[in-house]
Amino acid sequence: MRAPDRTGASTGSTTYAATPHASAATPTDRPTVVYLGGFGRSGSTLVERVLGAVPGWVNVGELVDLARSVAPADERCGCGEPFSRCPVWRTVGEEAFGGWTEQVLERLVAAHRAAARQRHLPRLLRGGARPSPALAELRELHTRLYRAIAAVTGASVVVDASKGPALGQALAGASDLDVRLLNVVRDPRAVAWSWSRRVERPHATAGTAEMWRIPASRSAAQWAALQLEMGAIAAWGGVPAARLRYEDFAADPVAALVAATAAIGLPLRPADLRAVAAGRVRLGPSHGLSGNPGRFRSGLVTVRRDDRWVDEMPVRDRALVTALTAPLLLTYGYPATGPTGRHDIERHS
Repeated sequence: MRAPDRTGASTGSTTYAATPHASAATPTDRPTVVYLGGFGRSGSTLVERVLGAVPGWVNVGELVDLARSVAPADERCGCGEPFSRCPVWRTVGEEAFGGWTEQVLERLVAAHRAAARQRHLPRLLRGGARPSPALAELRELHTRLYRAIAAVTGASVVVDASKGPALGQALAGASDLDVRLLNVVRDPRAVAWSWSRRVERPHATAGTAEMWRIPASRSAAQWAALQLEMGAIAAWGGVPAARLRYEDFAADPVAALVAATAAIGLPLRPADLRAVAAGRVRLGPSHGLSGNPGRFRSGLVTVRRDDRWVDEMPVRDRALVTALTAPLLLTYGYPATGPTGRHDIERHS
């Protein structure tokens, strides 16, 4: 990846190292990908959809789930249609691979398992002149996929909320992709509270389904681990990366995204975010996959922080999550006593 320019650009009290703006990718050239990394229930679905409403940008949801769950179970696309009947994804599959065959799906899943799981991150950070066959396969398949998405949608920037740090780093090393990482982070106590709730999952096309639930201890451990991994990528990954706190996005979506996109070298202007006004965003149907049930909402959507955990989270769970994540809480500006509104978007070079 191209090394960031070391000239300083200041936004408020935070200094960013400016990255040269990449020329807009074309469907047959080098797709530009904004990869949202971090832990689930951190608000990435809404961030992704707001970015996808920018002219020339398109959001695709959690693309990592396409082959491992969405296509095999024929789950609903964000447009409401089952994956097999969505005209956009059907055309993307034909453009990229000649169709979504079982073999193609198996290759995608196998390449991810062999080259881009959490345990592979240290090796990915070390880099090397020659990637393993599995890593080369992963990059080749995803390059074809992103190119097809750009060609079918006419977009120059693809927003992928797959979240896994190792997958983001693996793709960032692809010579035919221009990957920028945006770490969407939310107070870990709000995240743990969200993971404990019973939430219906409307993606399923048969029967009823609920989103996974996990205990507070596991949520805290995974949040901390993934945030440390995102920090390692920011420090040593050689890819333009920035951090966006969901609380700051909820407080002022336009200012937060203008600063965050500038930090990764793809600066948006307030005029590019015309869908956002007065704390609400007008969203049309999208073709994002997997993720939060909010993927299926359209029309005027209120952007707000959800701090119900302050009153509803069991005291024991709150104390446990606070203790397990205390060092990172302080790093990200989250006080141990409760929510904060402090603006905090950091640029990593």
